[in-house]
Amino acid sequence: MDSADTNMRNPPNENTPNENPPNGDSVDPPTPWLNIQSRPVVPHAKMPVERTAVYYNMNHKKRGIAIILNHEHFRANLNLRSRSGTNLDSKKLENTLQGLGFDPWSYYDRSLEEVHQIIAKASTLDHSDHDALIVVVLTHGEQGILYANDGVYKPDSLWLPFTADKCKSLAGKPKLFFIQACQGDKLDSGVIMRPTETDSGTGSYKIPIHADFLIAYSTIPGYYSWRNTSKGSWFMQALCEELNENGFLLDLLTIMTFVNQRVAFDFESNTPDNPGMHQQKQIPCITYMLTRLVKFTRKQN
Repeated sequence: MDSADTNMRNPPNENTPNENPPNGDSVDPPTPWLNIQSRPVVPHAKMPVERTAVYYNMNHKKRGIAIILNHEHFRANLNLRSRSGTNLDSKKLENTLQGLGFDPWSYYDRSLEEVHQIIAKASTLDHSDHDALIVVVLTHGEQGILYANDGVYKPDSLWLPFTADKCKSLAGKPKLFFIQACQGDKLDSGVIMRPTETDSGTGSYKIPIHADFLIAYSTIPGYYSWRNTSKGSWFMQALCEELNENGFLLDLLTIMTFVNQRVAFDFESNTPDNPGMHQQKQIPCITYMLTRLVKFTRKQN
């Protein structure tokens, strides 16, 4: 029997037991007065791979779609600068993701309503024949918000429509989100490092609805994200280079580790006319809810 273990005082109730069962699971934060009257109906979805499989299934008919939301210009009332160099990122991404077998859907300077419509449309598609989903956003941002052409939205509105209970044809499949945007206005000046001396898979099983996501931000919360006007953003340069070189050789988490390495070691801001912004660093930030390794295989034509 499960119970809620807490140090908080229970609401007055003479029927409330003083102690919880010794071997039950507990919840945080504590809610001792929580009384769930009925269980929600748990949806079912088809297993795309055996329960204990090490790798996600990359043998469906199609790799999947890759949505690219590219924002260069913004409405005047938002008081945001144009994002010079973002079209280089978008084009590189299209080529890189096509090379991995994805079908890129590119959108340019779309409004807030259009962004929501694009995501909603993709979430209602039948992805049964797809290996995975990718969504990339290239835009301005602040901590906890992203900018469309004419307004702001929360990043989780990008992936919540694809949770396993809402988009069942992607349940158990990798859903990969890459966000190139600032998350604040802090700067990272860096530190100089100096040298020194199985299961059979026949039975059913339950997964959390937020499983099988990877959400990669170009920078950590609170910090700037850098973009070169002639080469594109640091994060997208590194991501495309690593996927081009190792997309079929290494699993995605290993690739993302080397993306972090490239951004951290190979890039530094070059703004000598603005000393406060000069020689700054950046490190991407990855939220990882995948339950298997993502390793792309080549599709047979």
